[in-house]
Amino acid sequence: MGPLELYSTVWVPDEDAVWVSAQLLRDYNPEERLLCLQLGNGLELHYTVASLSDLPPLGNPDILEGENDLTALSFLHEPAVLHNLRVRFLDFNSIYTYCGIVLVAINPYDQLPLYGEEVIDAYSGQDMADMEPHIFSVAEEAYRTMTR
Repeated sequence: MGPLELYSTVWVPDEDAVWVSAQLLRDYNPEERLLCLQLGNGLELHYTVASLSDLPPLGNPDILEGENDLTALSFLHEPAVLHNLRVRFLDFNSIYTYCGIVLVAINPYDQLPLYGEEVIDAYSGQDMADMEPHIFSVAEEAYRTMTR
C-alpha cells in the first residue's frame, strides 16, 4: 500500500480555481509516474508525477468539512486551508475560523449582524472551546485570563 490508493482524494492545481479536488481511479504506481484522476465534474484527468515529492496533497475526510479549527484537519496544507475557509464562509456563513489559538477572519465586504447585544450576551461567560469561532469568544477568553 502506497501513499495514494484507489479512491483517495487529492488536490490538483487549477488555472481558474487554484486547487480542485479529484479522486484517484487507480492505485499510484511509481514506475508509471501517472495518476488517473476523476474531477468533481466527472471529467478524467491524467496527472504526471515526476517524483514522490511531486504527489498532489491529500484531501481531508468528509467529516472534517467546514471544521471550525484548522488544526483539527488531518492534512494541513494550502488547498486544505483554502477549501475549509471557503466552506465555512460560503456554506456556513461564518467569517471566523480558528487555527489553534489564532482567530482567522475573512472580510465579507458587507455589513453582517455579528456584533449586536444578543451576540455579546451569547459569548459572555462562555468557554472558548464551547462556542463557534468569533472575536467575542477571543475577547471573553482574554478577559477571563486577565482577571485570573
